Amino acid sequence: MTEHINCIIIEDEKPAADLLQIYIGRVELLHIAGVFTSGTQAMRCLNSEKVDLIFADINLPGINGLDFIRSLSPAPNVIFTTAHAQYAVEGFDLDAVDFLLKPIPFERFLKAVNRFIKLDKHLLESNTSKSAVISEPPFIFIRCEKKMVKILLDDIHFVEAQKNYILINTGKDVFRAYHSISELEEKLPETKFIRIHRSYIVSIPKIEKFSHHMIEIARSSIPIGRHYGTATLQALKQYQVTLGDLP
Repeated sequence: MTEHINCIIIEDEKPAADLLQIYIGRVELLHIAGVFTSGTQAMRCLNSEKVDLIFADINLPGINGLDFIRSLSPAPNVIFTTAHAQYAVEGFDLDAVDFLLKPIPFERFLKAVNRFIKLDKHLLESNTSKSAVISEPPFIFIRCEKKMVKILLDDIHFVEAQKNYILINTGKDVFRAYHSISELEEKLPETKFIRIHRSYIVSIPKIEKFSHHMIEIARSSIPIGRHYGTATLQALKQYQVTLGDLP
């Protein structure tokens, strides 16, 4: 019988916490025991439940993630998450399992989980095959310049429609494909992607900022179309984003 990994998330930024929950939900072996916005909130869970693995941000309110993990005894298994690479050395000095730099691709998340599994000999013995532990990250094949190119859905930031082709922006690369944006929209999961304009589809987890008229992703400002505004803001409201103070 497969043994589950009880894990908790300590993250004060809701989009980052939501993304980790989505990733954890894709790995059958992982089970979320709690989601907290600070180390002090997490203490009750740590004292009352068996927690195998902690996903902890470093920039936390009150005591930061590094100092919080340092205060625990015995030392827990922790995967640090942060947008600041300069903390990596200090994180590994605490014998962290891994250090994930935001924005975190799903493939990199899986690598960190696999690293933890390899460190846990008992967990390895209770699972007969590595393939039962992790699943292939979702992807699509797109025809680009006479070749079929595999693109991981977690890598896509946004899609832009031009005259007779689309541009798929992954932050690192831009793929040109001679498809309509509507064709691609049908292949993308509605829980993760949203059409915000007749010429744009965006990845919800990649959104950094937004207003009633604009969304910012990867240093790009993308307009929200007049006919898409209500549906876009309603979709984002499901993530408990406060809309009252938007300009």
